[in-house]
Amino acid sequence: MSGSHDISQPCADLTDVAAGWLAALDAGSADMAAFEAWRDADVRHAIAFAEVAASWRDMDSLRLVQGDMAAPEKAPEPARPDRRHVIRAAAGVAAVMVAGGGFAYRAYARDTASTDLGERRTVAVRDGLAVDLNTDSRIHWKTGETTRIWLERGEVAIRLASAQKVDLQTPGGAFQLMPGIYNARLRDASCELAVVKGSITGVGATPIGAGAIVLATAGRIASRAGEDADLDRVTAWQRDILVLNGESLDYALSEINRYLPKKIVIGDPALSRIRLGGTFATTNPDEFLQALHTSFGVRATPNAGGGIILTRT
Repeated sequence: MSGSHDISQPCADLTDVAAGWLAALDAGSADMAAFEAWRDADVRHAIAFAEVAASWRDMDSLRLVQGDMAAPEKAPEPARPDRRHVIRAAAGVAAVMVAGGGFAYRAYARDTASTDLGERRTVAVRDGLAVDLNTDSRIHWKTGETTRIWLERGEVAIRLASAQKVDLQTPGGAFQLMPGIYNARLRDASCELAVVKGSITGVGATPIGAGAIVLATAGRIASRAGEDADLDRVTAWQRDILVLNGESLDYALSEINRYLPKKIVIGDPALSRIRLGGTFATTNPDEFLQALHTSFGVRATPNAGGGIILTRT
């Protein structure tokens, strides 16, 4: 891919910034408008502030409990670390605890929608804005002057009418979506975003237009020009199909298994080298398994756990 861009990210000392705001608020010296602008500029700012505030409250509660405990003799107090450094460490632990669980997203957003394995649903976020959720997906959103959507898990299609803009927040980075149609899919810590129609702004000096497929990782994106075939494959799940064009059986199973509670696994490593092409239903794996048997002589055997093992006939 080519065309590297920066996506807005918090600085390395974001927790220190949040702690500074908390201290100013506690002292009554904070500019509330400036604080709210900083907090609302990025969900990570709100998350950092929530974590610091929680740590601050925990330490206050601990100090009160310790103060109430009677002791026959009071030993000299050891030197206590600077409060902000303690907050920084505690917030770091809190960040690890909430990572991946969506707690911080839910705390900041107003609404949530999700799907189970094999389920697909459409959510009307507001007039002119609809989100289709693929299998095993979860989003959170907050409407207002600017609508924000957080993609916590899985894959979504976003359909945005004219005169609308959306800030899309993902673990890989943030995007501002102009009116159009988009497909966003999380891949580990990255987010793949396909611009089916419309354009992305806010990720670089030049907007990224229709046909592009970008991958955001750690706040940076790499983009490439897509083709109609690429976009058709990316959006095929909306028609309940999987499009393969010479991919390995390993890849095909990783895609099919996204929709299945009981997985299909390879029992013979040599089968991994099989290359597949064609269109297969995601709602029923029987068609896929029959094609493997007919074209490659692959046997599908149920296992004790309810899944399927693939071997040579």
